[in-house]
Amino acid sequence: MYKLKKPFFSIMKKISLIMLNAFRLVIPQNAMAPNTGIVKVNDINMYYELHGKSNLHPIVLISGFACDHTFWESILNHLSDKYQVLIFDNRGIGQTDSPNHSYSIDMMADDVMELSNKLSLTKPIIIGQSMGSAIAQNIGKRYKNQINKIVLMNTFNHLTKAPEMAFELTGELQRMNFPITYRVQSLAPWVFSSEFLSQANQLTNLIKIAQDNPYPQSLIGYERQLGALKSFDSRSWLHEIKSPTLIIAGEEDIISPLAGSKEVQNGIGNNTQLLMIPGGHASPIEQPTLVIKSILNFIDK
Repeated sequence: MYKLKKPFFSIMKKISLIMLNAFRLVIPQNAMAPNTGIVKVNDINMYYELHGKSNLHPIVLISGFACDHTFWESILNHLSDKYQVLIFDNRGIGQTDSPNHSYSIDMMADDVMELSNKLSLTKPIIIGQSMGSAIAQNIGKRYKNQINKIVLMNTFNHLTKAPEMAFELTGELQRMNFPITYRVQSLAPWVFSSEFLSQANQLTNLIKIAQDNPYPQSLIGYERQLGALKSFDSRSWLHEIKSPTLIIAGEEDIISPLAGSKEVQNGIGNNTQLLMIPGGHASPIEQPTLVIKSILNFIDK
């Protein structure tokens, strides 16, 4: 394991790049319009965007719990300069359907691979953050012959009790129709590092972003995604992942602590690297430069 030095960055420039259930924002389209659409995938209609030019090993970015495709805006352009990059809304959020039945990580992994197949993406590089990393692990186990490399950000082999309780509380606030202000306040300390949250007007900006959200996650979507996350446990089968894997962990991540990332690394075993970087649970938001550099170094070699 090696550690990169923390670069200077502008917090306010990156604040408009985060989206969690209470934090989703409106991002304008890139100057180069992506291939976008809604396609039937398994039992849902799924929203996607395909950026960049055709590439032998395209990248698939899988967002985490209560996050839609806009979560990746801070690193998308840099990756799509060289690779074809797929972003999308998981079932239960954004412009993808939110059916009112139980979800599972297996089901969401099937969604990702079915979407990739329909878009004719061959041997993609799978990159997932938080719940997206659970989906990526599942893909690594069940679709090992159909993918190339894997990157797991802010990862874990199961959701521990403390963040589970925090997520349940936020869902209860939504169920009771509390103002979104309280939902933002309940999640922010779990998602962001202390330094990120210490910047002036940070919470005010997060609340404004949430209030301006044109596609807020429904309570059904939130609860069904959380149910899938709570049932996830890869401890018994991580060793079945054979693809070269990079794990990126945040020093101040309290949802996915470093110890949990080490457990994932040890569980997968060979071909697994672990990189620790500054910041909290939203590594692509707090440290986009380091995340981009780490991903490109890993997939290019």
